[in-house]
Amino acid sequence: MRINIINYLVCPICHADFSFSIHKKIKERIIEGELKCEKCGRKFYIRNEIVCFDSYRKKQFESDVQKLRKTTIEQEIPKKWIRLFSKPELIALKKEWSFLLSVVKKNKSAIHLDFATGTGRFLRNIIPKTKGEIIAIDNGYGTCQELRYFLKKTRKYDRISIICADARKIPFKNGVFNSVSSWSGLNEPKMENTIKEAKRVLKNKSYFAASGIHYQEGSKSFLRAKKHNINFLTKEKIVRTLRNAGFHKIEHKVFYKGRWNEEGDYLPIFGDLYITYAVRGEK
Repeated sequence: MRINIINYLVCPICHADFSFSIHKKIKERIIEGELKCEKCGRKFYIRNEIVCFDSYRKKQFESDVQKLRKTTIEQEIPKKWIRLFSKPELIALKKEWSFLLSVVKKNKSAIHLDFATGTGRFLRNIIPKTKGEIIAIDNGYGTCQELRYFLKKTRKYDRISIICADARKIPFKNGVFNSVSSWSGLNEPKMENTIKEAKRVLKNKSYFAASGIHYQEGSKSFLRAKKHNINFLTKEKIVRTLRNAGFHKIEHKVFYKGRWNEEGDYLPIFGDLYITYAVRGEK
């Protein structure tokens, strides 16, 4: 983690400030350290440059990295994942990404937050859009370490700090960020609170943009998603949630409609209609 980012962090439980100890640092990065909440006393640790606000289990971490490394080397670094998309899907994806990237501020003083970053496929596109700091949040420590590996291998790590945390409890002070984004992050369960949190950590007159998938009402995918509290299944639901959170100038845009043609995926279910979309709103 870049050392200046520590000034913006707060306890994800009670939003109080931290006292901190740096055990190891190299130039402008903290390699190992400890954060202690000044109010509730909870401790969190910086391991291998990543602040971990989520639970850490060594065996699970090693298992996750082992699964992800092959994909990173074979698909993500050489961009061979592009072959998995049809031409219409790829055109739609580029338009979706362009919509999401429209909120990113170019200036060096800007700070951008991307949540549900995964192993960096979309993040790779944010980096050239800004000269400022970028914070990447994901709630799997193994995924965060694999993201760090990916960024170092592609030589894009300089301005990025990786935080292992739940986006429903963003561990940052109010009004820190000039923009917030997420590609497909709205497909996760119970994301209403993430939208509230995104508004909290944004500066005034700054934008939030995120994307996800809608399903045909009554379809197997719709019912399965609803069962698991994936709630932004329709345009009306996501727009209403942004409006209730206090966002203005809300835009909703559909990029692709089609039938899911891969068997074995949990969501979407093979043969079901799916609709990729993105939303944008101003604080």
